[in-house]
Amino acid sequence: MSAPAPTTSSLPLHRLEEATNINDVLRNLDQVIEWSIRAQSTIGYFAVMYKRVTLAVREAIDDGEFDDGTMMEHFDAAFAQHYFDALNSYFYPGEYDGGTLSWKVALVGHEGAQATMVLQMMSALNAHICFDLGVTTVARAGNELQKFQHDFNVINAVIATQIPGMLDVVQQLSPELRWIRRGIPDEVGLIKRVVMKMRNAAWLFAVHMALHPTSAEEKEVHQAAWTAALSAWYLQPPARFTPFSLAVRAIAKRESKDVAGNIRALEGITHTPEKRFQRYL
Repeated sequence: MSAPAPTTSSLPLHRLEEATNINDVLRNLDQVIEWSIRAQSTIGYFAVMYKRVTLAVREAIDDGEFDDGTMMEHFDAAFAQHYFDALNSYFYPGEYDGGTLSWKVALVGHEGAQATMVLQMMSALNAHICFDLGVTTVARAGNELQKFQHDFNVINAVIATQIPGMLDVVQQLSPELRWIRRGIPDEVGLIKRVVMKMRNAAWLFAVHMALHPTSAEEKEVHQAAWTAALSAWYLQPPARFTPFSLAVRAIAKRESKDVAGNIRALEGITHTPEKRFQRYL
């Protein structure tokens, strides 16, 4: 009989060092991915997606797609640091700040979740974009939001462009997803709408905090609560027999349960990020 798979609690992730540039971000993501494979933790699903996006952002900076590439590298590192702080806080409670409500839901909920790989990724992506992105934006560009808006839109378009490639790999591991995708007449349009809703929520969040500093704390609490509720919905979809819940169950039933193998398969495409697709702007 094979030995039981290690669990998150028995094999903790080593503390992640502070990231000050994109290479630091990639170093930490590799650490999360390697640990997730050893621990067979679904935390790795978002980490491999994040690595693909980070490499795409680095290419976009090198290609001069941003108005201020140097600022965007610092922004990228500061943005990613929220994710690393959340992981450090999750594994070492009491030693680190950064355990926001939205990330607590995404990280605490992942272990017992019945959600599919896609919904696992969406839960973390929601926490990172709908909350962390707004906080990072107002901290880094609060006095020049209008000037920063173009680069803000570009970085979100870079994120959206990476999703179809990830889905191509996921559907090899989750065969029922193929039929769902075939039933979507315009997948690019759907992804654009979802990411734009997240992006716009983050932008309006940042604008509100910049314009109303006296009520910024209250706004953060409300945004965190709303984001956490949505992450919880992704991880624990409604149990009633709706078309969505039935589709989730059908997908999950045939999805590969080999977490380590799934992560390795997803990581296989992280080094070939797509160039930004203009339609996502």
